[in-house]
Amino acid sequence: MRRQSIRQMRVPNGSHAEREVSMKRRIAILMAGCMLLGITGCGNQLSPSTKNLTIGGEKKQTKDSETDLSEETEKQTKSVEENPYYYENFAVNLLQHVYKTGENVMISPFSILEALTMTENGAKGDTLTQMEQTLAGGLSAAEQSAFLTSYQKSLSDSENARMNVANSIWVKNTDDRLHINDDFLQLNEEQFGAEIFSAPFDENTLSDINRWVSDKTENMIPKMLEKIGDDAVMYLINAVAFDAKWREEYEDYQVRNQEFTREDGTVEQAKLMYAEEPLYIEDEDATGFIKYYKDNYAFVALLPREGMSMQEYVNGLTGEKLVGLIENARSDVEVHAAIPKFSSEYTVELSEVLPGMGMTDAFDRDRADFTGIGTVDDGNLYISLILHKTYIQVDELGTKAGAATAVAVTETAALVEEEIKDVILDRPFVYAVIDTTDSHPVFLGVTESVAR
Repeated sequence: MRRQSIRQMRVPNGSHAEREVSMKRRIAILMAGCMLLGITGCGNQLSPSTKNLTIGGEKKQTKDSETDLSEETEKQTKSVEENPYYYENFAVNLLQHVYKTGENVMISPFSILEALTMTENGAKGDTLTQMEQTLAGGLSAAEQSAFLTSYQKSLSDSENARMNVANSIWVKNTDDRLHINDDFLQLNEEQFGAEIFSAPFDENTLSDINRWVSDKTENMIPKMLEKIGDDAVMYLINAVAFDAKWREEYEDYQVRNQEFTREDGTVEQAKLMYAEEPLYIEDEDATGFIKYYKDNYAFVALLPREGMSMQEYVNGLTGEKLVGLIENARSDVEVHAAIPKFSSEYTVELSEVLPGMGMTDAFDRDRADFTGIGTVDDGNLYISLILHKTYIQVDELGTKAGAATAVAVTETAALVEEEIKDVILDRPFVYAVIDTTDSHPVFLGVTESVAR
């Protein structure tokens, strides 16, 4: 997959009557299969009240799977030369909006974009236009879906660098006013491998959603939701789990007790892991390095220059600048580097952030247009919650990181001589976990404190 192009996927444009598989029919097919098999609940560890309506069972999309589409739905290539950094621009823009001085922050732009693009597939009118502009600088929802689908398939998943990505859509089945567009479910099932669940949205559903997220993030996000929203009728959820070993793990003698100085001058005791790294990063604002994991991933560290605040540095980043720093890293420099051992958990409610980035109508109960998802009698569908949770642990062996994003749709009652450089992360720094094929940040964060 190249930055200059993405592959566009489209669903058949046959008549609605020919293609429609209603929710009731899905349930009937599922229940018939469950009775034949003698299965209660018909889903992995699901309560009896939750039904897995995914056509063909729990179909999952992997990098090796091939989408079963007709000739009308062959992948198309679409030039995005006018906006080649949409992914990184969104990542950096979001980091700028959620960062607060003195706080550890980590987001997974990949997880957020997957959940929001699934939702965007049901948006129309101004709501769709605003989402396309905020998420992708004007790229269409179809182009975004194609990019993310292709990118997900390209991500390496191996014994030494595990990357698990999962999507699901949970639909409330006890609301007679709600009419879900099955084309919307089918599109997300085909493109994102989303599992479709029908549930009453009670305490059992809450447990099922939290269990699903915990399982897909390898227990790094053990509890996604505290409660089911009173008027929530759909949750669209993405989960990402990453667990990679360093290409060269640290030995005991490389770990030293050292002070870590926070931006306010507070000193913390830390364990810094020292090693020589192969790639050096430098510009007028920061120095840094790249440390490789096994099998196609890397850790990128950026240390703002002395005297520059983290707020100033983060505000000065752009997607293009971040990519340029990574792609122009120097290999002719010997880097003496140190990374602190640290772990961090982070939670942010993005429905309080994204309106400030230009995505307003989606959260407005009157103006939101999600008729592509479905309709509700005498009411409207809008987004009431976008909850994003992350976890990261960096130590001598490697890195574990997890992320989950839940979107709640709610109804209304209406070669030269080597130099030697030192980059010691003993004060606040920016970091990213990237894939080494395209340099896209799967995780992006700021570490202000390493205290456990």
